[in-house]
Amino acid sequence: MTFQTSHPKPSKTRLSRRTFFVTSAAAGGLVLGARLPRSVAAISDGDAAELNAYVQVLPGNRVSIVVPGAEIGQGVYTTLPKIVAEEMDADWDLVDVRLATANPDYGNPAKEGRQSTGASDATSGYYDVLRKTGAAAKDMLARAAAEKLGVDASDLSVDRGIITHPESGRSVSFGEVADAASQLVPLEEPPLKDRADFKLLGKNVTRKDTPAKVDGSADYGADVRLEGKLYAALRASPVYGGEIIRDDRDAALSMPGVVAVTNVDGGLAVIAETFWQAKKAAEALDVEWDFKGMDSLNSSDMWQEMRASLDDEARPFFGTKGDAPAVIADSTRAFEAEYEVPFLAHACMEPMASTALVTDSHCQMWSPHQQQDLAREEAAKITGLSLENVNLQNTFAGGGFGRKWEPDFARQSVQAAMAVKGRPVSLIWTREQDIQHDFYRAAYVARIRAALDDDGNLIAMHSRLAGESILQFQNRPRNFPDPTSLGGAIGGSYSIENTLVDYVEYKPVVPVGFWRGVASSQNGFFSESAMDELAYFAGKDPYEFRRSLIVDKPREIAVLDKVAEMAGWGRDMPAGRGLGIAFCPGFGSVNAQVAEIDVSSGDLEVVKIWCAYDCGFALDPSNVVHQMESGITYALSATMFGEITVKDGVVEQSNFHDYDTIRLANMPVVEVELLESEEIVGGAGEAAVPATAPAVANAIFAATGQRLRRLPLPPSGYGIA
Repeated sequence: MTFQTSHPKPSKTRLSRRTFFVTSAAAGGLVLGARLPRSVAAISDGDAAELNAYVQVLPGNRVSIVVPGAEIGQGVYTTLPKIVAEEMDADWDLVDVRLATANPDYGNPAKEGRQSTGASDATSGYYDVLRKTGAAAKDMLARAAAEKLGVDASDLSVDRGIITHPESGRSVSFGEVADAASQLVPLEEPPLKDRADFKLLGKNVTRKDTPAKVDGSADYGADVRLEGKLYAALRASPVYGGEIIRDDRDAALSMPGVVAVTNVDGGLAVIAETFWQAKKAAEALDVEWDFKGMDSLNSSDMWQEMRASLDDEARPFFGTKGDAPAVIADSTRAFEAEYEVPFLAHACMEPMASTALVTDSHCQMWSPHQQQDLAREEAAKITGLSLENVNLQNTFAGGGFGRKWEPDFARQSVQAAMAVKGRPVSLIWTREQDIQHDFYRAAYVARIRAALDDDGNLIAMHSRLAGESILQFQNRPRNFPDPTSLGGAIGGSYSIENTLVDYVEYKPVVPVGFWRGVASSQNGFFSESAMDELAYFAGKDPYEFRRSLIVDKPREIAVLDKVAEMAGWGRDMPAGRGLGIAFCPGFGSVNAQVAEIDVSSGDLEVVKIWCAYDCGFALDPSNVVHQMESGITYALSATMFGEITVKDGVVEQSNFHDYDTIRLANMPVVEVELLESEEIVGGAGEAAVPATAPAVANAIFAATGQRLRRLPLPPSGYGIA
C-alpha cells in the first residue's frame, strides 16, 4: 500500500501537569500484581479505581494508562497505551498516559522481565502482555456492568468507554462501574480481538506527547520543578579513565551560589543554586589527574593496530555454513575488499541529565533512563538503602539512541545528591562533555572475501571484523564472540552456500556502548557495500543480483521489489547522478532503501531516499513512517559527517561545529512506503539506520565509478564517470 500521512484532529484533553510525587487519592483499587508506588501512582485529581498495574479509571470516564518503556522520541508513549486502549475499547480522546516508575510489574518479556527500552523491542516485547492487560480490564468492567444492569455480560457491547445492553438500550460508562470492577478477579486468559475488529491499532492518531512537547510543558531530565532544587555541573577527566591525584576546592567553594563539591564517577561535581554558577565553579577547580598512560592514545595508532589485527586469530560467529575459505581459495573468480567505520557519538539533543533527592531513609530519582530498573538498583548501591526505599520516575528523554542505556549519569546525580541530603539536585552535562565522554559506537574494520562461479553466482563469502566489543568493554560474561558486534551479520540476509563470519576483538581502549542500530549500523555498510561490488564484479544489476539471493524469501522479495519500483530503478540517469540500493532486514522487520545522489558540481548532494519497509503489523503507521525518516536522518548524519577522533587521549570533537549533523540545507526528500504482512510486530526505532550509508555510497559509485569503503563520505572532490 502507498502510505499517506494523515493528521487527525488533536484531542482537546490536556495532560495533568501535577508534579510526579503528588500523593494519589486513589481509593478502593485492586492492583493486578504489585501496586504502583503511591507517591507517583496517579497524575489526575480525584478518586481512581485501579484495575491492574497499568490501568486506572478516573472520574469523568477518563482512563489513565502507564507506558512501561522509556519515551526517547520513538513514540511508545502513544503506541503502547494504544494497545491497552484497543483491547479495552476505551475512548482514546479520554485516555491519559503516565510515564512509568521503575517497577518489576513493568518488565519487558523480551528482556527476561527487565524494565528497559532498547533493541527496538518495546512494541514487540510488550505487545502480547498489553493486549491481555487491556482485555482483562474490559472483561472486569463488563462483568461489573452486567451486575449493575442485571443482565448477562455476554450480551453487552463496549465502545469508546460505554458499555451497552443493545436489547434494552441501557448503558453505563467505565467510570460508573470502575470501583466495582476493581474488586473482581481478572481472567488469566481474557478473549482478545481479531485484527479485523481493531479501531485504534493500525490507524494514525496524534501522539499523546505532542501537545506538551509543542508548548514546552513536557518534563525532561533537568526540567523537574522541585522546591529547593540545586544544580550540579561536572569536572571530568579529559582523558578516559583518569583519576584524581589532588584537587583544591577552596576557590570553587568561595564562588557565588556554590553549596558543595563532591567526588562522583569520573571526576567531581560542583553543586550550586543555578547551573551557571555550578558550571563556572567547576571550571575554576584546580585538579591534578593521573591519566594511567591513556594520554598516549591516538586514532592513527588505533587504526593501524585494528587493520593489522585482521590477520590475527579470529573466533567464528554462529551461522557458519560449508567451507567458505576453501571455496574462495580454489576460486578463479575471487573477490576481496576492506571497509572501515569510525567511532561515533550519540549526540542526543538533550545532553545527559538526571535529578535525585536523597534523605537518610529514601531516594527519589527523576531520570530519562533507558534501563529504569538498573538505574534504581545502582542508586540503592550508592545510598546503601534497600531497593524498596528507592524510587525512579521516568521523564521524557530528548533522544536516547542507546546512550541513555548507560547508568553513569544517573549514578552521578545520586552521588551529587548524597552530598546535600534533603535537597534535590539536577546534574546536567554540557554539550562538550556529552560529545567527549560518550560510550561511542565502536570503530571497526572489515575484510570481506568472496567467490563467484562461472555464471557469476555468489557461492562463498568470508567476512572478518576487528574492533572493540561492547560486552568485552562492560566485562560481561560470554562464551562466544560478541553478538552486539556481529549482529546483522555480513551476508546473513542472503542464501549463500558457503559462509563464515569471524571476529577479532580489539583491546578495549575507548568507551563503547550501544548506538542506534547496534551492530547493524556498521555491518549494513560492510555487507551492502560488498554486495554491490560483487554485483558489478559478476556483471549483474545490483538489484537483480540481490534478488537472486533471496528467491526463497517472499517477504524480503516484496520489500526489495517495492523500493526498486518506487525509485524507478533502471531508469537513465543524467551525468553526475546515480542510484544506489541497499537491503538490510533486522529487528524483526525488513527494510530496503534506494538513494539518489548528485555530484555534478563536484560536491555530494543526497537528492532523495526511497524506503520500503515491512514491520509486520504497523500499530500506528504514521509513527512508523516517522521512525523511518528519523532513522534515515540519523544515519545520514553519520554517513556524511560522523567521526570521533582521539589525540593524546582526548576526544578532539566537542560540539556541533566539529561533530556536525544533517541540517535542513542538506536533508534529502525521503519517501517511505509501508508493506503489511502477517508477521509478528517488528521493531522500527533502529531498523532504518543500516541501509542508508551503503545506499548512498553505492549511488556514488553508480555516478562516478569511485568505490568508497570508509565512512564518513567525502563532501566534495567527485568526478563524473
